[in-house]
Amino acid sequence: MPSIDSFRTRRGVARFTGDSVLFEESFTGYFRALYRGYWQSEYWRRKAIFIGYIFCLLFAIGWTLSAVWAGDVLLLAGLFTFIVALLALNYLQGFRSPDRIQLDNIEDISSTRGQKGLTRPRLVITYTNDGSQYKRRVNLPSLYTDYGQEAFDCAAKAFDERGFDTD
Repeated sequence: MPSIDSFRTRRGVARFTGDSVLFEESFTGYFRALYRGYWQSEYWRRKAIFIGYIFCLLFAIGWTLSAVWAGDVLLLAGLFTFIVALLALNYLQGFRSPDRIQLDNIEDISSTRGQKGLTRPRLVITYTNDGSQYKRRVNLPSLYTDYGQEAFDCAAKAFDERGFDTD
């Protein structure tokens, strides 16, 4: 009997049901995780990272609004095209974001532990659906949070307990 029923993700929680893994993720979950992981930390450096996130978000919103008000159509079209191109590239590589994946459909799970300051810990779940092979990227909490390393270990162990090799 597996001992781990859920683990934290970057934007929420992944829960195991009897025959599937359910991803409960949202943007509000992402901001809640940022708040818990950085602002509620004991370390001032983590609080500074949280404030940096907030200022970057406000800057991006302000910049976009000023471009709209200025009528800079070319700049907005370029930004929109860039974002659509990134999403299309992700789609062409087979990445999808289903909320539920049947455990029987999972073929492989690769894990990246990440390096503090460079890359975020993540899992890539390769699964089949209606005869086609897809991938689901599961970003885990940053290693800068108090629970970043613990979340990675918990996620890897949860899949290991269910018979998957997370290399």
